[in-house]
Amino acid sequence: MEKRDQKARVLMAAVLVACFAMVCLSGCAGQQPVVKAGDRVKVDYSVSLPGGDPFESTRNGTPIEFTVGSGGVVRGFDNAVIGMRPGETRVVTIPPEDAYGPYQQSLVNTLDTESVRNTLAELNQTGNLGRIDFPDGPVYIWRTDDNNTGYLRFTNGTTPETTTVDENHPLAGKDLVFEITLVEIIPGQ
Repeated sequence: MEKRDQKARVLMAAVLVACFAMVCLSGCAGQQPVVKAGDRVKVDYSVSLPGGDPFESTRNGTPIEFTVGSGGVVRGFDNAVIGMRPGETRVVTIPPEDAYGPYQQSLVNTLDTESVRNTLAELNQTGNLGRIDFPDGPVYIWRTDDNNTGYLRFTNGTTPETTTVDENHPLAGKDLVFEITLVEIIPGQ
């Protein structure tokens, strides 16, 4: 009788272990995938300076789409989406070294005002001059010969003789607070 009770307990334990394993596996199988490097993703985001209001957002618009790790977004943004699941939202503060780099005083120069005006007129005439408003004011953008974006901000106004031009990215040297929502991991990429 004792052997039969022992067999029944062993059998019951085996059934419980099997049930537990099935519940675990079915629960795990139903989980959404997580983002990893190389995945193509769509995300909504807003960005602000610490303690400030968002100055850029895709909310109520079109999510951005990029391949994680391809350099399509700043490194800190890439790193922030790794491990996220569709529908998940994260708020991260990205330091300058993982965003637009440190502010470089060497990119601030005092130039001849007439030369600056001529350059701006030429860029405007060729359709290669745009303007973006950032928290610290307007910044003029242009496409460089090597297909990068150049930045021009006039920091002290203009005198008849000289103009101070800052060519740093307007967010260089700044911590950025991103609120990121993963919309989807695009299959088959």
